Parts: sequence; structure tokens; C-alpha cells
Amino acid sequence: MAVVHERGATAVAAHLVERLDEGNPYFLILFGKQGSEGTIIAVDALDGAITSSAQLERVEGAWLLEQAKATELAGCEQLLEARLVWAPSRATRSPFYPLWELTCESGRVYVDCEGKLWNSLLPAGPG
Repeated sequence: MAVVHERGATAVAAHLVERLDEGNPYFLILFGKQGSEGTIIAVDALDGAITSSAQLERVEGAWLLEQAKATELAGCEQLLEARLVWAPSRATRSPFYPLWELTCESGRVYVDCEGKLWNSLLPAGPG
């Protein structure tokens, strides 16, 4: 696992992600300094274990879509609930790229990190 060791590296962002499969919820934590290399770690929300990590070439700020932007893209006028979720699916295969699950008065929709809307999360399937 990556170890955050650069002098001056700080936690830039932390997000709780609920799993829709059988796994534990986890925190995604981005460490680094703006404009330099960084590390994202996934930490099990129940036992605190680091479950995976990834290196970033450059920290540019938030790597996840903001909730307000996801809500706007979904056209959700009456937001009832918003949470970050993940399950392996065609929408996202990596736990480092969770989706916004938005429950609106008109129904539920998922928004990925690129802003694409998904009505449901289909299994990832091969390749």
C-alpha cells in the first residue's frame, strides 16, 4: 500500500462511500499538495484498515464531481437524498470512482464522475 510520506502532504478531501454490493462502506481520502503528486487511499469505514491505494501524477483539487453539480446534471428539482455509492458496474469498475446516488421526487438516478447519468447500475460484465 502507498504510504503518504511527502513533507507537507495533507488530506485534501475525504468522502464516505456506501457499497451497494456486500462490502463494507469505505472512506476515500486524497492526500497531497495542489499542483504536486498525490495519493488516494481507501479506508474501511468499519475497521480502519487501508484496503487499497492509488498514486496521482498531479493533485488538481477535487477529483470527484460535487454533489451540487451532480444534482444539477440530473435535473433533480426536489432532492430527497444524496450519497456516494459504489458497486462494480458498467457505470464504474473502480472503487476510486464512486457515483452519486440521487433520490429525487421523480425517482432515483446515478451520476458518475464524468457527469454521465445512469438510471440503474448494470453488472460490469466481461472486458
